[in-house]
Amino acid sequence: MRPRVGVIGAGVYGTTVLQAFSWAQRCRQIELAAVAEIDEDVLTKQAERFSVQGYADYRDMLQQEDLDAVAIVTPDHLHKEMALNCADSGIHMMVQKPLDVTTAGASAMVQAARDADVLLYVDFHKRFDPGHVQLRRDVSKGKLGRIQYGYVWMEDKIVVPSVWFRDWAQHSSPVWFLGVHFFDLLQWILGTKPVRVTATGVKDKLIAMGIDTYDSIQAKIEYANGAHFSVDCSWILPESFPSIVNQGIRMVGSQGIWEVDSQDRGVFYAVEEDAGSVVPNYYANMEREDPEGAAYPTGYVIDSMLWFLQLVSRLKDGKGLADIAGLYPSGEEALVSTRLCEGIHESLAAENAILFDW
Repeated sequence: MRPRVGVIGAGVYGTTVLQAFSWAQRCRQIELAAVAEIDEDVLTKQAERFSVQGYADYRDMLQQEDLDAVAIVTPDHLHKEMALNCADSGIHMMVQKPLDVTTAGASAMVQAARDADVLLYVDFHKRFDPGHVQLRRDVSKGKLGRIQYGYVWMEDKIVVPSVWFRDWAQHSSPVWFLGVHFFDLLQWILGTKPVRVTATGVKDKLIAMGIDTYDSIQAKIEYANGAHFSVDCSWILPESFPSIVNQGIRMVGSQGIWEVDSQDRGVFYAVEEDAGSVVPNYYANMEREDPEGAAYPTGYVIDSMLWFLQLVSRLKDGKGLADIAGLYPSGEEALVSTRLCEGIHESLAAENAILFDW
C-alpha cells in the first residue's frame, strides 16, 4: 500500500508542499489524505482544490486519519508541539526549517523522534540546488584546496515579514527564517561545525511598522577547519526588487574559487500585466507539463519534498531508519544550524562573540 500523507499548514509555502504531494499522488507514489489549517477560508479552498479531507485542528487529523507521514508547514515557533504530537502518534515527519527557535526545543523534537523510531526530515532544500551539489562535490574532492573564507547573502522583499507573515514575524528574524538555510548548507559542504560567531544587527524599518524584529543581521562565523564566512541576512528589500529572494554563496580556497548566484539564473522578463520586471528562479520551483499536457511542479524545492516521500516509502516497505541514515537532512544535523542561529542572537544581545562547545 502507498503511504498516506497529511499536511499541517496550507498557506503560502504549504501550497507548494500540497502541489508537490499532489503530483506524487498522481504518480501513484503516495495517497495525499488530509490537510490541517486554522484559517477556515484557506482550509475550505485547499481541501477542495486538492480533494482531501480538511481539519481545523491538526490533532484531530492525527487521531482520525491513519497517516504514515506528515509535513509540518507552520510558523517557526509552532513546530515543536506539532512534531512532538506526530512522534507520539508514530508518524514520520518533514519539518520546515528551523526545527525550533531554541536549541532546547529542537533537541526535544530530535529526542522524541528518536524514541518513537520515526523519521525527522528537515526541509533544507538548498542541498538540492544543482549548483550547491556540484560545489560540495568539488570541495569534497579537494579541488578548491583548503577552504579559507567565503561570503553568503540571503535577502527577502519586505512583503515577506510585513504582509505574508506579519502575524508572526516578531517571533522570527532574518537568520531564523533565511540564514538558517545557508548555515545548514555551509555545514553540509564543509563537513564541519562552527566554533565561534560574532553578530551585529539593525532594527529600524520593521519596528516603525509595528513589527518587533530585526531588519538585517550580519554574522562572522569561524568553523572548526579554520574557514571564516561572512553572512548577511535581511528581509527589507523594496517591493520594486524583481525577485522575492536574493541569495548566493561565494567560497574561496587555497586552490580555487566557487560562486553560486542562486537568484540571478539568467532569466528576466517584463510583461504588461505585471507591475514590474521579474527575475525568476526556475531552478527552484516551476510548473511544467508532461507529454499528455498535465501540469506538474519541478525544481530543487520540489526535489527535497519528493525525496522525503521516497524515504517514507522505503520505511513503509520495511526498511529501518538505519538503512537511510546519512541520506537526508536530519534533525541531528539541524541542531547545529539551530544552535548557530541561537548563538547569533546571543551575540547580538551580549555584543560579544559566542563560542560553541560541541
